[in-house]
Amino acid sequence: MSVHSDDTWPQIDFGHTAFDAAFTRGDVYGVRVNPARAGKRPLRIAIAGAGGVAQAKWLPAIRRLQTIGEPLDIVGVADPDRGTCEKVARLSGSRAYPDLDSLLDAERPDLALILAADAAHVALATQAIERGVAALVEKPLAREGAAAHSLVDLARRRDVLLGAVANKRFSPPYAMAKALIEQGRLRGAPTMFTGKFTLGYPYVDLLEGGTIHLIDLMLWFMGPVAQLSARSILGAEGVLDSAVVSLRFRSGAIGTLTTSRTALSFKPWERVEIFGRGAVLLVEDQFQTTLFDDETGPAKSWAPAIPNTLMLDEVFGGYAGLLENMLDAVRGLQPLAATGADGAAAVDIIDAIHAAARTGAEIDLMSRDPA
Repeated sequence: MSVHSDDTWPQIDFGHTAFDAAFTRGDVYGVRVNPARAGKRPLRIAIAGAGGVAQAKWLPAIRRLQTIGEPLDIVGVADPDRGTCEKVARLSGSRAYPDLDSLLDAERPDLALILAADAAHVALATQAIERGVAALVEKPLAREGAAAHSLVDLARRRDVLLGAVANKRFSPPYAMAKALIEQGRLRGAPTMFTGKFTLGYPYVDLLEGGTIHLIDLMLWFMGPVAQLSARSILGAEGVLDSAVVSLRFRSGAIGTLTTSRTALSFKPWERVEIFGRGAVLLVEDQFQTTLFDDETGPAKSWAPAIPNTLMLDEVFGGYAGLLENMLDAVRGLQPLAATGADGAAAVDIIDAIHAAARTGAEIDLMSRDPA
């Protein structure tokens, strides 16, 4: 790890118009034809699952990539809800199908986006992989670790790309934190991680539907977990209301996760702190990244200037960046940034939290997650 000797911050441009585009190229919207991008192999995308996340996150992300010249088309949408399926097919300019099997057989896409209900993820991804079609699966990759690892093994045996949705890796505040760590701005490897996530929606699973984002970020920043213990409070019908998790990473670093569904969703909801040696990084509510590296000097902070930048949620949220990486991986241009194995590792942590909270025992993950 190199030590950065000045105060220059990494150039993290996605999420808002790049400086060079606005001031050098005169392309303030970032939409001018890019010959290198336009020359990429065109790809065909199938969408399995036409619900809220498909409509609110993935369709806008696809449209944004198309607007900046990414050669891709949506060729079909599959969803058992006929009305919803036909709506999304109209929005995407594609055909509606009652199920993914018929869509794959008719359209032969290059990539399947698996955006259906959690319980359907493994079955739908399996249909794509068995036909040799790359799959990008929304979180969680599976409802339990064994199924997640079986899916990863299938993709490996068939030599088919399997990606896991870990969009926050591409969200600028977290990408900025990762780049600062890689620059050596923590003055050494991370020694401690603390994360807080709250979720007030009663219809969303606390761990599988929300905290999994924080879990993936933790693994991305800190590496594999060695041991884990947890304490929890259960609500009605045994549903997890709150949990505090203590972790030791294989690197020797330590950490905590705090998560609750008894708080609010529209108030401060997510916080990450990463400690180094005489330096600390803080990311507050997926918005502002602050580096504290001087006892007497000022904190160094980055946040988007919302009134003065052209910022898009599908970009700032990381969806467009994640999808662009997946498309280029399908083309063989770059490696996957969030693999199926990464998705399975996050599910392993969720399984371990449930087991630790239920039994009160420390869970050893050394044998679960290959080094």
